[in-house]
Amino acid sequence: MKIDRFVTLLAGLTLSLAATAETATQKYFGYFAGDTVNTVTSPPSDIGFNEMKGHSNLYAIMAWPGDTSPSGRAVTQSQVLEKLAAAKAAHVHAIVPAYPFVFQAVRASNGDISCWNNDPGAAASWASLSQAMVDQGYLIPGDPVHSTVIAVYIVDEPNGPSTCLNDVNGQANPSFINGMNAVRQDAHTASLPIASILAGKGFDRFFAGMKMLDWVGFDEYGDDDGKWARTFAALKQYAPGKKYIVVPGAMQSCDLVDLDPTQRFFTAIENDPDVTWLAPFAWFSGLGGNASCKGVRDIPATRAAYTAEGLKIRSLQCNSSPGDTAFCSGAANVTSAVNLLLN
Repeated sequence: MKIDRFVTLLAGLTLSLAATAETATQKYFGYFAGDTVNTVTSPPSDIGFNEMKGHSNLYAIMAWPGDTSPSGRAVTQSQVLEKLAAAKAAHVHAIVPAYPFVFQAVRASNGDISCWNNDPGAAASWASLSQAMVDQGYLIPGDPVHSTVIAVYIVDEPNGPSTCLNDVNGQANPSFINGMNAVRQDAHTASLPIASILAGKGFDRFFAGMKMLDWVGFDEYGDDDGKWARTFAALKQYAPGKKYIVVPGAMQSCDLVDLDPTQRFFTAIENDPDVTWLAPFAWFSGLGGNASCKGVRDIPATRAAYTAEGLKIRSLQCNSSPGDTAFCSGAANVTSAVNLLLN
């Protein structure tokens, strides 16, 4: 009788899990590069997540020391895990970076990355992180509702002129394929969507590469509504059937980034079923060391607008299924429930 009761309980739990997975939200709000240090505070501070976590449901973890040596990767892995601990404690999902682990960075004389090169050890480097995420409870493979980690960011602007990841002879770049395979062929991360935001110009340079992605967007700041809509339509034509990321410029008095009107982005995330992530750039101030450059945190009207929209999207997620509600409230996860039944 006790065994029969356990089987019944476990069957019910399995059905509940399946139903939860089917109804998981695919709408996320989270500032691009949400872990970037705010350089205008004294001293410079990375407290941004604590400031934005209440109106976010996706923490974009992307900052790293810039060193792809084994020792550098060990530091990056430690930092990613530390940030995932903060996300889990705040009941916020996260997207984690692949590029520090699956490519080799080549730097120009000014220190900027001039190329992402093929890394024969990509699979092993990625496996180290993926195993650690599972072991520490941040990644639950196949269960995005209860997992902190719900997506992987493969690399930024892979179609940029200096990334060395553009298509080769009409085929996806071998280095890009190798990096993608490191994530896709890892049992822990095989089911996670892989995301990238492209440069708004040069889609044709990355026609084959973008088809490998699950979530894809573009950054092109300062465009009016009409031009932005045309670029978005072109992206959908190049990469149909994907989930899309919309990236508003959200900075004032900064180099290379504008303060875009918000409404077209809000309309996209709310009304287009294929738009999955609203990723304003950026929360932090002081881009490029420019003290007069302000991010969302220091532009009151913009902060109010994104806070309201973020709260709306977070509420949608947290109320979309029992599993989502449990995640947002910090209730015991399903793994704990199974362990309780087994014991």
